[in-house]
Amino acid sequence: MKKSVLAFTILALSTFICVSCASTKQEAAPKASDWQETELSDMENCGYFYTTAELGQFDMFEGEFKKATGYEKSAYGFVFGYTADDKGKLTNYIRFEINTDGEYALYKYDGKNYTDLVESNTAATAYFYANGAITKGYDATNTLKVELNSNGKYDVSVNGTKVGSNIERIKDSTYGAMAFFSVGSENQEKLPDQPVKVSYKITNSTAHKAGK
Repeated sequence: MKKSVLAFTILALSTFICVSCASTKQEAAPKASDWQETELSDMENCGYFYTTAELGQFDMFEGEFKKATGYEKSAYGFVFGYTADDKGKLTNYIRFEINTDGEYALYKYDGKNYTDLVESNTAATAYFYANGAITKGYDATNTLKVELNSNGKYDVSVNGTKVGSNIERIKDSTYGAMAFFSVGSENQEKLPDQPVKVSYKITNSTAHKAGK
């Protein structure tokens, strides 16, 4: 399977995830929505990734994403199955993401190290993998889906093609999810002249069922 190194900016971002408005106590999963636009043009914020507020607690969660501008390797998608400290900062999480080059990544972060959930490695890092199910290019629409299977583990898919299955939940994690987008380093982006623009919309979801 063809793979490439995950952009270093992603590997350096974990402690800066924006969750100030996230609520891990939220019970309902989100309903279908219109397109939501996210944009960043401040050069001081290069090299980080940014999340929405928590979107809900779910057993199944599906959304469409498209990127208009920004560094082609900077990813976007869902952060889910996390735990957070008392200030709302994520201490661990699972990330499922794509980029405009037709690559995806799927991994866990435990606060120190990354565990690649596509192909295991001993480098404590994660990689991008090319996948033909992803529609390449700017303004292309791709659907990402995350769902709990009958074993209580996560399956994930891109445009109806399963790319990960039976992913173990993080211990004591919630069933929450947030959409996110990454911003490359200063020499990768063309800020402030060309903002990073990523849009998403929720297309389908199923609220988490207590006890599952």
